[in-house]
Amino acid sequence: MIYYIERSVVLKGGSMELRELISFYHVARVRSVSKAARTLELGQPTVTTHLRKLEDEFGITLFDRIKRPIQLTSEGHTLLELVTPVVTSVDLLKTQMDYAERRGSFVVGAYPDLVTHHLPSGIQKFRQDYPDVRIRLLARSYNPLIQLVRSGEIDLAFCSSPPDDDTTLEFKELFKYNTVLMTPPGHELLSSGRVGLEDIGAFPLILPAPESQLRQRVEQAFKNRGLNPDVVLALDDTESMKRYVEIGMGIGVGSDFTLHSDDHHRFGVARLDHLFPSSVIGVCTLKGKFAGQAVRNFIDMMSDQITGFHAELWSWEEENGVGSDLAEVDSKDD
Repeated sequence: MIYYIERSVVLKGGSMELRELISFYHVARVRSVSKAARTLELGQPTVTTHLRKLEDEFGITLFDRIKRPIQLTSEGHTLLELVTPVVTSVDLLKTQMDYAERRGSFVVGAYPDLVTHHLPSGIQKFRQDYPDVRIRLLARSYNPLIQLVRSGEIDLAFCSSPPDDDTTLEFKELFKYNTVLMTPPGHELLSSGRVGLEDIGAFPLILPAPESQLRQRVEQAFKNRGLNPDVVLALDDTESMKRYVEIGMGIGVGSDFTLHSDDHHRFGVARLDHLFPSSVIGVCTLKGKFAGQAVRNFIDMMSDQITGFHAELWSWEEENGVGSDLAEVDSKDD
């Protein structure tokens, strides 16, 4: 029966739309254009237009408009019998899709520091809005994250941009971040002006774990200068690095997106923009991989939260000026 309706439309060369059938169904059900319009949250003229288009399409009269309330004609009754299964199926589909939107599961990967500093509040809000959606969270370094996205084992990753020649992945930038030097309070490097790699290499050094993208950039920079720094500690998370810098075990190199406004009380910080270019954090997904509504909602919510992020420490500095234990070095190029 549905095929008959579609075939009739094709033969007449018309452009009947589902919304017109839905409007007709609701008007026929309540015998009122105005009531149907309120139910559909449409203007009454819009619903009337839908009815007129259907009548023109089939060359029939659907309602006897002389009687009040309006009554279906015999042709109207026939059409109602045909479209009722269609409209009720659409309503059921909408209900099921709304249900699916609020359920499901997906896997998110991110740098350990992002898991610690940026994801908790967003995940908390998402879970409040979608309590029946299950999120599995993996903390990994750059290369494993890229491989997991590429293999489809995770649905998305918050990480740096994929290699330029990788055409299998899509990337949406969220914010830029910079490399910083962390020192014990009152360290001599804080007052030495422009900090160079030779200056950093003269002290015991605390770095991220070897698989970290930042660690690899730092080691390559030292190698290019022929320097062999004394790395006394390698850690997966910056919070641990901060603590060991604070107690004087060494100086550390980290990312400014891990810094908070209260860190200026704990240790000194110097920007290293002149030594290391800024990097980006964004959402990495597999091109062509289906993303359910729950995943899309999560990406939208997290993107709204952290897009354009500006490190809290620099925000504090801009508001309060540089403290005695906080230094910002010249960031112009060599």
